[in-house]
Amino acid sequence: MQAKTIELPKEKRKSIFDPNTPTFAARISLIVSFLIALITFSLGWVEGSLFYKTNGLVALTDVINSAILLTAVAHSERTPDNLFNYGYGKYESLGIFVSSTLITLITIYTVYEAIQSFGEFKPIGNFSYLILFSLFSSFVMFRIHKLLMKFYKRFQLSILRYDAELWKIDSFIELGVLVNLTLCFILNSLGYTFEARIFDLTGAILFVVFAMRIPIKFGKKSIEQLLDRTLPEEFHYNILSVIAENFRSICEFKNVYARQSGKDIFVEIDIVLPYDMTLEQAYEIEKNIVSKIKSLYPSSLPRIYVTPCKKDCIHENTNTCPAWRWSVQLKKSTENAKGTSIE
Repeated sequence: MQAKTIELPKEKRKSIFDPNTPTFAARISLIVSFLIALITFSLGWVEGSLFYKTNGLVALTDVINSAILLTAVAHSERTPDNLFNYGYGKYESLGIFVSSTLITLITIYTVYEAIQSFGEFKPIGNFSYLILFSLFSSFVMFRIHKLLMKFYKRFQLSILRYDAELWKIDSFIELGVLVNLTLCFILNSLGYTFEARIFDLTGAILFVVFAMRIPIKFGKKSIEQLLDRTLPEEFHYNILSVIAENFRSICEFKNVYARQSGKDIFVEIDIVLPYDMTLEQAYEIEKNIVSKIKSLYPSSLPRIYVTPCKKDCIHENTNTCPAWRWSVQLKKSTENAKGTSIE
């Protein structure tokens, strides 16, 4: 008798541009940033504008940033495993830190080029191409910003917000580039060619200084996450308020530890419960605390560590444990309520 072979249905391969994944926004960001960087830097080089060339270099960092973003998002989606118990969220922090460093290097290069250019005069070429492309770029950049913010709200990945803020700043900078080019064009048309060149160099320096705002803001936060700095006091106060709501059931609260890795917030709480409390009772207390923390911080991963008390609340065969007394009182009130309802 010939054995039958059962063919399992083949799993459909997901498209790399599946709009239901956070990598969709990352891939769109990468493609658009590459095209803008290529055209912007080429125009700046051909027309001889340091401002536009610098704009192209910053756009080039957006390409690298988008590539890092795509890698970080793909890894951050992975769940914790045996090798990385706390997940892969630090890929986000590392990506933000690398991107911030690149923009810092661009700032140093721009200042160096501006100082060098003061010694040699080179007129800027055709302004019309630069102005038209800046207007188009500003519109496209703001649309990418809106797309990334939409996906950030949906998937709660901090690196998506970081990239969205970069695109927003870039769109505002493009408007600044537009104003700068228009003024340079007016000065150049009136015969003030040297002044137009100086205005272009000064604008390039101000441009990169403004572009540093987001990397400094998010770069500092990424370093704190990489070094596992504890979360702000406001977060700890909120956790303490949750514990305070359950203080009647707890003998002692020892400590709370909190750290963040990407979108995941790891919360570890040490508490002391009565030595004779059943596993079921302890689980109910833990469930109440965890559910409340999850309602405050949906991306949090709370863990409760329980230690039995040292029985130091028992004196002369009298139990003075406040948690035990509260459980007895609660049990009596529950029984009385049941008796009243039966009557």
